[in-house]
Amino acid sequence: MKTSDFVASLSDLTLECGSFDSDAELVKITADSREVMPGSVFFCIKGLNSDGHDFIDAAFEKGATLVVGEKECGKAEYIRVKSVKEALKSVLPAFYGYPDRIMKMIGVTGTNGKTSTTFIIENVLKEEMSCGVIGTLNYKYAGKVVPAQNTTPLNWKWYSLLDDMKKSGVDAVISEVSSHALAENRIEETKFDVAIFTNLTRDHLDFHKTFENYYQAKKKLFTEHLKNGGTAVINIDDEAGKRLASELENVKQIRISANDKSAELFMETVDIHDFGSRVVFNIGGFSKTVDIPLVGKFNIYNTAGAFAAASRIIGIEKAFERIGNSVSVPGRLEKVGKHAVYIDYAHTPDAMENVLKTLREVGIYEKIIIVFGAGGDRDKGKRPLMGETACKFADRIIVTDDNPRTEEPAEIIREILAGCDKDADVTVVNDRALAIKKAIEMKGEKDVVLIAGKGAEDYQITKSGKKFFSDRLEAEKSLGER
Repeated sequence: MKTSDFVASLSDLTLECGSFDSDAELVKITADSREVMPGSVFFCIKGLNSDGHDFIDAAFEKGATLVVGEKECGKAEYIRVKSVKEALKSVLPAFYGYPDRIMKMIGVTGTNGKTSTTFIIENVLKEEMSCGVIGTLNYKYAGKVVPAQNTTPLNWKWYSLLDDMKKSGVDAVISEVSSHALAENRIEETKFDVAIFTNLTRDHLDFHKTFENYYQAKKKLFTEHLKNGGTAVINIDDEAGKRLASELENVKQIRISANDKSAELFMETVDIHDFGSRVVFNIGGFSKTVDIPLVGKFNIYNTAGAFAAASRIIGIEKAFERIGNSVSVPGRLEKVGKHAVYIDYAHTPDAMENVLKTLREVGIYEKIIIVFGAGGDRDKGKRPLMGETACKFADRIIVTDDNPRTEEPAEIIREILAGCDKDADVTVVNDRALAIKKAIEMKGEKDVVLIAGKGAEDYQITKSGKKFFSDRLEAEKSLGER
């Protein structure tokens, strides 16, 4: 975009505008002065801990072509506006050429299953088209892997990422869309061809305050961010999903259910075992048996959602051909070598219950040993519920640290223990590495260990800051010592 066009697009919000080279080509928008390069526009956003106006000089020193802010500045290439956030919102889609109109867009939201669903969709589509995946683990596309600071990036990073995907030849973007992102309008005007609702259980109430607010944030993906003719894929065996399906008007839906035969995708489970499931999918006049190479009932729903989404992009028959392709999702009921030791991201009561029930349903383990904690500076109300769930569905429980952040680890553990049955086999080991080691030491030949809460994360956050930590590596180390 040329500087003159950019300035014109902000005319309704502009209070003062300096002099500039009207023919200069602008290539990037950023609100991080460290990312400024020649051709950049730097937006001075005021955050909780810093004010972008304090970095105006740094931005110009690094070659910024323009700077947009709310305070008076005196620099020639500076535009003063009524609201920086409104200015940023108004210019982003057009600046990057509306990339969501060019690529196929698939958005996945819900409490649990988002990451697994995006991985499965990518696995189905990748033989037909170049895929970009945005989510909790990372942002990956065209051979690039970018570390994820947020499940769904901030708005200026979101559009910059979509732009780079478009320029890199990506055909389909598969993105987790978090409730935080929807509530904060991070994806701005982005529209999706398919939006998937996995489920809704208690989480993030420290941010949303009420479950209803949490639900309404998720609902926005379907009411404000679907393209004309777009499809909503909804798990109606989940109560919130059932409600969502009933509230959407004039939206094409593929409802997923194992209970309601009127659902557009009705599933019949044939077998569940320790390396996957066999399920019959009934959709659009087709009825076919699908071998799902992922463990657990919840992965049947994740796979069904992925299949339904893929069928809207490449057709039902091709989706059936590829839905059984081998796929692994890092940190999601991921087995450590050939041992009966699993790591999983389950960090809510519902997710923990699903994983523990799955291990029980396999039917080959005598005792389930679980290692878990709870994140600090997050929803405290779920902590006793997690303790209660662990005691109900596991045989031996080790409560330890997760990411305590700024909270006292002992207080977090105390709140988890408040939900534990007094007769349950519960041990407290504050050090997570030692907790994992103890679980593996106490494991009998026919027992299974579940290390829950962090999955593929390779860090731990404490008052001292962020340090490297991997549940998988700690488990491998302990298994090697044993």
